Amino acid sequence: MRRAESIIAALATLSAASSACAADVVPTAQRPYAFSAFVAVILMTLAITWWASRRGNTTRDFYTAGGGISGAKNGLAIAGDYLSAAAFLGVSGLIALYGYDGILYLVGFFVALVPVLLLVAEPCRNLGRYTFGDVLAYRYDFRTSKLLAAASSVIIVIFYMIPQIVGGAVLLYALLGVPYEISILVVGVLMLTYVTLGGMTATTWVQIIKAVLLVTACFGLGVLALSRFDFNIFNFFHALLHQSALYDYLLHGQTIVSGEDQQLVTKTFFEPGLYLKNPLEQLSLGMALTFGTAALPHILMRFFTVRDAQTARKSVLWAMLVIGSCHLLIIFLGFAAAYYVGGINIIASDKGGNLAAPLLAQFLGGGAASTSGNILLGLVAAVAFATIVAVVAGLTLAAASSLAHDVYVGAIKKGIATDREQMIAGKIAATLVGVIAIGASLLAKGQNVAQLVGLAYAVAASANLPALLGTLYWRHCNTFGVVCSVVGGTLTAILLVLVSPNMQYPLAIRADATVVLTSTAAEIQILKERLTATGLTPQALSSAESALDKAQATHRAAQEKFDATGQATTSIVGLEKPLISLRNPGVISIPFGALFLIFGSLFRRKVAGADEKWRALVFRRDTGIGIDKAIAH
Repeated sequence: MRRAESIIAALATLSAASSACAADVVPTAQRPYAFSAFVAVILMTLAITWWASRRGNTTRDFYTAGGGISGAKNGLAIAGDYLSAAAFLGVSGLIALYGYDGILYLVGFFVALVPVLLLVAEPCRNLGRYTFGDVLAYRYDFRTSKLLAAASSVIIVIFYMIPQIVGGAVLLYALLGVPYEISILVVGVLMLTYVTLGGMTATTWVQIIKAVLLVTACFGLGVLALSRFDFNIFNFFHALLHQSALYDYLLHGQTIVSGEDQQLVTKTFFEPGLYLKNPLEQLSLGMALTFGTAALPHILMRFFTVRDAQTARKSVLWAMLVIGSCHLLIIFLGFAAAYYVGGINIIASDKGGNLAAPLLAQFLGGGAASTSGNILLGLVAAVAFATIVAVVAGLTLAAASSLAHDVYVGAIKKGIATDREQMIAGKIAATLVGVIAIGASLLAKGQNVAQLVGLAYAVAASANLPALLGTLYWRHCNTFGVVCSVVGGTLTAILLVLVSPNMQYPLAIRADATVVLTSTAAEIQILKERLTATGLTPQALSSAESALDKAQATHRAAQEKFDATGQATTSIVGLEKPLISLRNPGVISIPFGALFLIFGSLFRRKVAGADEKWRALVFRRDTGIGIDKAIAH
């Protein structure tokens, strides 16, 4: 990935690298072994789904797994839902390429759980409902709350799902050579199988197994990586600090620091600033991650699967323990990939560095030519793929619950529907969401959809979180304020992205491509002249041919980018260049979302009965008394 690309793109699994040229990571002769290991893990998750599908057939089972999941299990499921491929693949790759700066992403992911623990988990569980819309409907106009929450939740879920599905497809293509379209369908079919057959019970167990597999895989790779240093981590980092390959990468690879000695160059790898250079961009991204997590629909939904508020709190603590442990292991794996695989080799397989962890597994298992190495790579790839599918299944269920429970049962049926009708509506909604996401992912081939992940967090933080916190903690919050917050926060975040550097600007693309075409044309001419010279040694001849192939490939790629813009001169909203420099709108849209809530609530008078509803909510929020009655209703 070029350093000028979006910070968000580094987060967004493999979706930013959808044009990756890594289909030969696994040699053709070794693909059956990698594929067998891959399929074994997926079959295990399908067996769990079949088992779960026989355990419950009620609406409550479908949406909340009966509401009796223990704190430890729910914590593991939250970890499985939250530990996406962005952490395992994306951040380990960032650390392998940029060192210290990659760690900051994991800090943001982990700190984001603190607001969940302190502000959201217990109150939401004490309200005893299924969705974000139920929380809003406790105080405000029933139909308005349901429709508003459903629209916002579905937007967030779709934004989040598309990069995940594309990431799974690119992972299958890069490692096993499975065509993109087939890969998309595989992800979609698995996602719908987990949700429609097993509901929340199957999704929960898949997420638990996935969390255990991910931690086990990270721990196993860490042990293998440290075993060559007699399990002395200080010796490992000393060796990494003085490794010539790291010096070559920093000096001649993505990060050019000419004129400095090896000690200073390698030192920059362990200091901030090698990748993240814009403090305002970092602040904006950090705000979106930290505040958005507390309002993500698939995270909120997990607190309705436990029996009481105390268990909800324990769930978050267990999740923080598992996620924190996994993050520490991922940090080490990133550095291990930098030492064993090397930045230059990682970029050669995938420009975004997203294949750093699978390549490390392949190396530690014996290398690309070995059966054991490719079996280990297949297992790690399967864990990464299961990570993606488990997250997508949770997202699908969250969107289905919003459409079926909030729109159909709440807004259309006015809360009156049989258990069978609700179950059928939930499965139809899940299928509808899945088909939309699959279709959008098929159309996204070759596109950089990475910014959608950051946009999902930004919308959640700008629209849903102010409405949720206002509902739970502000006496004067009302229906109009919540409408202003959700609508205004969503539109602000989306509009800011549309005028940001995330969009494609044809003039800038052609200008950059022209520079590359000019430089590579000159380089190709020089290399051709060198190849015609006499007296070249075999080694020099081979080096020149390799350099020529690389230069010609770069030239072709630049020409394709130039040609792809056609005659267009503006972005999809008619701009020749971005209006703002921020790729993530959080630092602007989040305060605006809060202001929309405040001014909207103060603008409208208090409606009759608002004080009684507020007192009832506070009593339920703080005591949990009445949960059983709410669940039965």
